[in-house]
Amino acid sequence: MKKSLIFTLVVCLVSWAFAALMYFGIGIHNTTDKPLLYTVCATFYMILPMLCAMTMQLINGEKLGDTGLLKFKINWIWLVAWILPVLIVAVTIVVNSFMPDTELGFHLPQIPNIEDFPEEQQEMMLKMSNPKFVILTTLISGLIAGITINALFAFGEEYAWRNYLVNALKNKNFWVVCLFVGIVWGIWHFPIILMGHNYPVHRVGGVFMMVAMCLALTPIEVYLVLKAKSVYPAAIFHGTINALGGANMLFVSGGNDLLNGCQGLSGIITMLIVTAIIFIVDKYFTEDNIMSKTVEETLNICGKSAGEN
Repeated sequence: MKKSLIFTLVVCLVSWAFAALMYFGIGIHNTTDKPLLYTVCATFYMILPMLCAMTMQLINGEKLGDTGLLKFKINWIWLVAWILPVLIVAVTIVVNSFMPDTELGFHLPQIPNIEDFPEEQQEMMLKMSNPKFVILTTLISGLIAGITINALFAFGEEYAWRNYLVNALKNKNFWVVCLFVGIVWGIWHFPIILMGHNYPVHRVGGVFMMVAMCLALTPIEVYLVLKAKSVYPAAIFHGTINALGGANMLFVSGGNDLLNGCQGLSGIITMLIVTAIIFIVDKYFTEDNIMSKTVEETLNICGKSAGEN
């Protein structure tokens, strides 16, 4: 436990110090200040947990692969990690429609001054605004981004949370691991949440909502990692759900940023439902029983390794 607490302190202090530099040094006070520079800084912020984890491993004389979770062996869990976000986003949209002051329907922004364009361009623009076309392109582009560029940057977080930190807690029960990792993952976000990331209207409330969302999402990701015995499915899942999360705006109007989408109450409810289904399947329909064991029991880690507390 000591190792995980030290890492938590290090990664939070380093990341929050960088966020302070963004705010006080660079002058980025919200996501709309210097948007390109904010994107670059926020992307680097995602990589910091991996850099902190690697640094601690090097300081402790550990090999980067000592966690046992960096095996690049593709199996069917990778496909589940890629497709499951589509289901989560779809169910979240339905759940969102039951939230106060929300309405379900296809809501594509109108094209301004379309009559000023040549007829051929008008026809093309109207075809591209067709609901079926928009939904299909959003889905395809989200899936492609999720397994490529988004997964790459999400790996910066997953290397730390679902690789290094899960291994540091490997002698703990599945649910204890998820509770610890979820809280750390959630509070790590707080500086950029206060800048308006994910919750631009309710920034303070968004800090608490982000912790709740990370807690709800962590059991799904940890399960995928332990089932595949690899951290890469978590990066794919994380990257894909980030890529598809914006689809909520196409189908739900009204509500607010604390209720809408995967990062809101709608998403949290959906993730809890998915977790409950995984729990039932894991307990009654598989022999793994991952959610009833310690990480070490699931991975069959034998003997002393550099990852032990």
